[in-house]
Amino acid sequence: MYYLSVYIHIISAIFWLGGMLFTAGVLVPVSRKPLLRNKKGAFFTVVGKKFSRISWALFLVLIITGITNLLTRGYTVDQLLDPSFWANIFGGYLFIKLHIFALILIVSGIHDFYAGPKAAELMDSQPESNKTNKMRKLSSWLGRLNLLLGLAILFYAMRLLRG
Repeated sequence: MYYLSVYIHIISAIFWLGGMLFTAGVLVPVSRKPLLRNKKGAFFTVVGKKFSRISWALFLVLIITGITNLLTRGYTVDQLLDPSFWANIFGGYLFIKLHIFALILIVSGIHDFYAGPKAAELMDSQPESNKTNKMRKLSSWLGRLNLLLGLAILFYAMRLLRG
């Protein structure tokens, strides 16, 4: 059960991080092509909605498999509720990882349910306005922040297993 849970956890993290890297490395540059000149908002609406749904499902899977990983690795609920657990190296790295994940949930919520949809809407309806530019920048920076936070989680996940 432990290996299956870890496998699903890793695949879910890879899918989410890979999706963000694909967006930054492929979709954003493609959106600058003349073909999408007046359709950037629609393009990002379609892509954003699909990736957002997948991301939130993956977040749920990551929570479930993360808990399963701890329990099937031999940690008990009593141990996890004991403050001394969080004072050792493993617990400390897990504490940091969980707090970064909480930040990702907050940033994703702001990006997926406010900044991203608003920026996409404005890109087609008011492409040259200051408001559009501000929302695009906010959405872009929230996406970048989430990617950096995701990479930080990857670092702490590695530290959990390798010390």
